[in-house]
Amino acid sequence: MRCNYCNIEIGCKSKICPLCHEKIRLDTSVDLPLEKHEELPAAYPSKKREKVPVKKKLLSPGSIYLSIALTVFMICVAINLRLTPTIYWFAFVGAVLVYGLILTKHTILSNNSIGIKIFWQAVAIFAILIALNYLVKDQISHYIHNWVWDLGLPVILLVSTLVVGIYTAIAFHKWHSVIIDALAVSALGFIPVILFGCGVVVNPVMSIICACLSSVGIIFCGILGRKTLISEFKKKFHV
Repeated sequence: MRCNYCNIEIGCKSKICPLCHEKIRLDTSVDLPLEKHEELPAAYPSKKREKVPVKKKLLSPGSIYLSIALTVFMICVAINLRLTPTIYWFAFVGAVLVYGLILTKHTILSNNSIGIKIFWQAVAIFAILIALNYLVKDQISHYIHNWVWDLGLPVILLVSTLVVGIYTAIAFHKWHSVIIDALAVSALGFIPVILFGCGVVVNPVMSIICACLSSVGIIFCGILGRKTLISEFKKKFHV
């Protein structure tokens, strides 16, 4: 058959002309035998799609842990309210289970950077201390409940800054991936001093020590990693 526009001979079953890309109009006055149409080759080879077997997804470790943790927590709530209704120790169990979830999902099984992992660890440990403080503050006479802010939070941030600093010193060959994390975690060390200014922290000794170590970490990042920091900030803000 021929194209009605460019008048070239087309020897295939294509409905579009390969030269001018116009639709081909069949001439009904020409009676072609059916056998001739069947012998013409196809314009494009047909490709059979192979069926890919679908793999069944197994439950992730995080989902398994969450299911077990919820079961354990509900059992502890029932036992607590039944046996010791005046002491809500299930709050501490819940905090420990949340810490286990964060440890599993956001630390062990996570591909996050060292700074994000340490941040989640610090948040989880501080939540445990808050739950413990809430649990025992009414059970012990002359209990100093402000120890969570005066001692607990500064120590957590102090250890976090030390860990990030040691990791940064060891991984100096890949500073571009850890220098911003080290700077961010060091900056968090000033939170206890800020809370002291707001009246939340009463005894500022550990807060001052934490702020001093954070200052050393920031100076360390600024002096030794200045070029890397400038380069990474340019990448982050597309400068």
